[in-house]
Amino acid sequence: MDIHELSVRRDGVFTTREALDCGVSESAIARRVASGAWKEVAHGVHLVAGHARGPRAQARIAVLSVHRNAVLGGAAAAWWLGLCSEEPRKHLVFTQTRGRARRSSATAVTRYRELHDDDIVVHDGLRTTAADLTVLEASVALGLSFMDSALLSGRVTPQSLADVHARYPKRHGAAKTSAYLRLIGDGARSQAERLTVKIFRAAGVSGWVANLPTCGYVIDFAFPDQKVAVEIDGFAYHRDAVAFQRDRTKRNALIRSGWQVLNYTWADLIDRPDQVAAEVAAALRSSAA
Repeated sequence: MDIHELSVRRDGVFTTREALDCGVSESAIARRVASGAWKEVAHGVHLVAGHARGPRAQARIAVLSVHRNAVLGGAAAAWWLGLCSEEPRKHLVFTQTRGRARRSSATAVTRYRELHDDDIVVHDGLRTTAADLTVLEASVALGLSFMDSALLSGRVTPQSLADVHARYPKRHGAAKTSAYLRLIGDGARSQAERLTVKIFRAAGVSGWVANLPTCGYVIDFAFPDQKVAVEIDGFAYHRDAVAFQRDRTKRNALIRSGWQVLNYTWADLIDRPDQVAAEVAAALRSSAA
């Protein structure tokens, strides 16, 4: 492969070592940098003039600026692998080389970790953590809803996540993802009820009745005086078309009977409890007005 083809495939980014491997001499590299044809954006990392330093190029620069064997991880890896759509502002980069790693890129957040070979993949020419480890790492920042979405996609399973979690029990954020995995494993209704009650009490929300039968259904949390119903949905990856339709039919029946229905997910309860409490309180106030 020549250097032009490599630069096209790599978003205009490559290392000095890669240029040498493509047959470009050290003196030729120096001339291209001096002429402005190439820009050294980090130590030993070049960007071809005319290539935008966009998100893909920046991700490559962040990894290559740390070490040739560095690995992209976390939310940035989730984006690179197509597990989420939000472009990263920072890039978690794992280095498996002890000692001081280079950090020439302003967006690289470096963390030392010895990674199992099965937990590293090369995607579009960039070393990243494999899907399971990526989901665990990214869920620390992106929350339970991201893990649920990844499970729904079928690219990871509860067991595959648990297996990777067991390989790195002391990693950053392990306690948080361990709690997520326990919830994903059962998602017990009683746990959801206890958590919702805790949120209501902390916010001073009162007047609710749990599991109120009405309209041929049971409302998870009902405020009968204001006719406000709070429904807690299960994890998306657990739900099939029948369950989805049943819940929509229930919602429509309650609305026809004059209820205002608020639906929340497990992720809302775990990651956004203040928002849940504020919306429920606002609904109660508007119904009382």
